[in-house]
Amino acid sequence: MTGPDPGARSRTRARVIAIAAAQVLVSVGLLVALGAAWGWGPFADALTSLPWWALLGGALLGGLGVVLQGLRARVVARHHGIPLTTRSAVARCWQSAFLNGVLPGGVGGDLVRALDDSSDHEAPAARQALTSSVRAVAAERLVGTTIVFAAAGVVLLPLAPLVAVAALAVALAAAVLSRRWLRGLGGREVARITALSLLGWATFVAMFVLAAIAVAPRFPPAELPGLAAVALGGMSVPLGVGGWGPREAAAGWVFETSGHPASLGLAVSIAYGLLALVSTVPGAVVLAVRTWPRLRAVRAARERRARA
Repeated sequence: MTGPDPGARSRTRARVIAIAAAQVLVSVGLLVALGAAWGWGPFADALTSLPWWALLGGALLGGLGVVLQGLRARVVARHHGIPLTTRSAVARCWQSAFLNGVLPGGVGGDLVRALDDSSDHEAPAARQALTSSVRAVAAERLVGTTIVFAAAGVVLLPLAPLVAVAALAVALAAAVLSRRWLRGLGGREVARITALSLLGWATFVAMFVLAAIAVAPRFPPAELPGLAAVALGGMSVPLGVGGWGPREAAAGWVFETSGHPASLGLAVSIAYGLLALVSTVPGAVVLAVRTWPRLRAVRAARERRARA
């Protein structure tokens, strides 16, 4: 029986690094292109226009969104045989939100969450537990994706029908995939998951509205939820780091399509990104609290081996 191939591991590591680097380049390249096209003023406006109340409001809204996601994740996890408590579900979702916000691709945190959930799974085999946990996390996230792209598609129907159809097609595909891994759920659980998803989406729409009020206080407030829906759709495209780049492109485009300066959409989207990033800071604390004991244990084991 042969051991793991060092060459294969090296090639896998190289591919992961290459993909991560490409994702970073997507975000940086898009932001540079948008700055060149629409000006660099929106970047400065976003950085200097966020008062303390906007940061506090963003943190509260982001926290509420994570709690709602945790409640949704708990329902789905229990359906897959993972007896998650509300506390564990919320903590893992907060950690996941932080990692998704700072790692390329926007799904690294979800992979870590699936690994954590597999340790609580009731399945006797580790591989079966991990497979079921990945499906649970994927199903839970796909429900949210369905809501995000469906809302964006509805908003875009009168503005850009072809783009709207594409968004609705993504929503339909996400719904079909999520339903595949949610078979057997009762109507009550499905209604609960849907309600939690809608409320979670609404919290991030509210955060976008808050960013717009801070950056452009005279902007017509009635238009902001629809514009936010499209920006959130752009952010959900799994390219770049933390949604940076695709979100700003979508926001600038939909602002311009709606008769407003694209630069204003860019500024609001950047402000939203900053608020969203601030709201995930508790996830960094969760990550540190959970990781530090493991690092100490590894260090102690190495010291024992060195003394042996």
